[in-house]
Amino acid sequence: MSIERITIKNCKSIEFLELNLNKNVNCFIGINNVGKSNIMKIIYFFHTNLTREFFDDSMFSKSNPYNDEIEISVEYNFKELINKVQGSTYSYHGFLDEFFSDINFNGLGSNLDPSNELVEKVKRYVDKYTVNNKCTLTMKCNRNKKSISWNIKEYHFRAFISVRFPVFFLESRNIDLYNWESIWKLIGEIAPFRKKVSINGNLEGIFELDDDNQGNYDIVIQEIIEEFEKSNIRIRQSNIYEKISQIIQLQLGGKGFEYESHQLKLGSYGMNSYSFMSLYVKLILRLFDNKHLSSPLIMIDEPELHLHLKKIEEFIREIKGYERFLTTKWIFATHSPNFAKNIIVEYEEYEMFHVTNTEIFNKSFVSRVNGFKQKKYKLLSDNEANVFFSEACLFVEGDTELEVFKNNNLRILYPKLHKIDIYSFEGKEDKLKLVNPNDRKTKIKYLVLIDMDKILNYSSKTKKYSTSGSSYLNVVKNKYIMNREKYHYGKKFTNTYGARNQITQKLETTIFDIDSTGLCVKQSDERVQLIELIQQYYGQYNFMPLDTTIEGAIINKNNYHLFYRWIKGYDWDQTIFDNLYDSLQTEVQKTTLLRLIFFGKTDWLNSKKEGSIKNQEFIRIFKVIKEIRTELEKSKLDFGDKTSGWITLFFNWFFDKELELGKTEDKFINRSMFQTNFPELGKVIVKLEEMI
Repeated sequence: MSIERITIKNCKSIEFLELNLNKNVNCFIGINNVGKSNIMKIIYFFHTNLTREFFDDSMFSKSNPYNDEIEISVEYNFKELINKVQGSTYSYHGFLDEFFSDINFNGLGSNLDPSNELVEKVKRYVDKYTVNNKCTLTMKCNRNKKSISWNIKEYHFRAFISVRFPVFFLESRNIDLYNWESIWKLIGEIAPFRKKVSINGNLEGIFELDDDNQGNYDIVIQEIIEEFEKSNIRIRQSNIYEKISQIIQLQLGGKGFEYESHQLKLGSYGMNSYSFMSLYVKLILRLFDNKHLSSPLIMIDEPELHLHLKKIEEFIREIKGYERFLTTKWIFATHSPNFAKNIIVEYEEYEMFHVTNTEIFNKSFVSRVNGFKQKKYKLLSDNEANVFFSEACLFVEGDTELEVFKNNNLRILYPKLHKIDIYSFEGKEDKLKLVNPNDRKTKIKYLVLIDMDKILNYSSKTKKYSTSGSSYLNVVKNKYIMNREKYHYGKKFTNTYGARNQITQKLETTIFDIDSTGLCVKQSDERVQLIELIQQYYGQYNFMPLDTTIEGAIINKNNYHLFYRWIKGYDWDQTIFDNLYDSLQTEVQKTTLLRLIFFGKTDWLNSKKEGSIKNQEFIRIFKVIKEIRTELEKSKLDFGDKTSGWITLFFNWFFDKELELGKTEDKFINRSMFQTNFPELGKVIVKLEEMI
């Protein structure tokens, strides 16, 4: 029983939003300043106006000065309220038929009299305002008239909604961590007493009198009143909720708080924040045990503020353990990957909403994140959760790519790379599916960088390339996408369905011979055309297949002479290397040799097994390559495997020898020089910069 649907039009940064809150736990995620808090503020603004007119000019869009009216609709589900009053799970019609039967509240031994005023009120409102147990309240706020209007005019019904569907909003950043005065306000608002409290009389009875003395309570009060009047001072009368709060303070003997026998100001921000939020939530749930016909909505903005990671986990687990957890609706807004991860890991019934915005018009958009129902997704780590808070993300296969795109010099040359989150899915499809914005239906811009062997496989028997791998990474093999492309039109049809057919035709008809060394194919021009076509096609689906591998993007025919110069500068036995290198005839062969030494692949995407069976010269060369690697391990090159650090050393050497990063006026020249020497990496970086 609570809010099920919220519709917002032209309010704050939201032009239009229809939000279904079907689960009892709902979490808004996204980077700072995209509108997560706005949604919660709008809900609370609506709830506040149920019982009093509260005009707030800040609710209107700042980016659209011509918008003079906002509209907020909230759909309430009365089913649980009906069931509680009815004492069964009958439908609405059953409720009308059986309404006047005796009722027992959840075994609490508190029978409701059918003639009870509340029972009559529920019956009347359900009959008058609900359809299929649901009722929608709509509020319109006009800026010019400074007026608020409702689709249901009856104030008493809106007051009924306010009490039966209460909303509590806690902004963690606004908590006074050293003064918990708001706790008393909370208690007063809940008004947990079942009976009406008479607080109009004086409080003379709280004073103990000596046997011999007559009390002077009335005299003192009268003297205070007279002095106030002489000074033209008027006492603002407390409302009923404030008076309840004050009575409870008197009953408990004070209003200040201490934690573990010390003053709050002596505690840390983190501990005070955790203790406050925990107490805030516990009080709401515990006190609503005395208000059986009400189900609260609790909204907490940035609950992770000031909290250590372990305290975040503890807070989320603690909430799940509360008795009224499942009958309470929760909304959290967070930009903490750890908090979002723990929601996914700890809860079964939850919804995750990704909030984004457009910087130019400051419009917020909300998309539902596809759920993580499989048990393996419960192994989600902070690393994966961090992706959901990205502005843009690059997905790579392994640590080698991480080393490339996190290089300090490269980031100085291309500072936008700092805004790109890089996630290694380690070549595992399940890890990519876990965070892929396309699978999760988030609005995060992204690019998936993969090696060409995930797309193509070479057969020495047929001398042809064929498609390889799964249909998840290899779009050409995906039948669902293939069928969908038939219905595209115009340029999109040409770039997808048309390009796919061209790729298929080239794979079926083009022969690729391997040269005598086994290091490369002879038909290099035909292969270049095929690779460019594949990259263009896969780019339509946010994939960027590399020509060979990441090593091939680093060591290529445009810069192999520089790479050769770099490794020659180290002290190691270069005799075997020189003999083999000098024996090769073409720059492609020499480039491939260098690439193979540093764990790359040939352009026919060789494996050791296939090379050793089909090409004797390649066997000989590969044996020499192993000997060269052994000699390189003795140098100061940090050589040993793909991720030993040689990439960082080469990059730093290149930036030091070829570029002048210190001269900002040479930025264009430096970039041009880099892209000339690393054309494939340059393409990737251009795509990444376009996402920011």
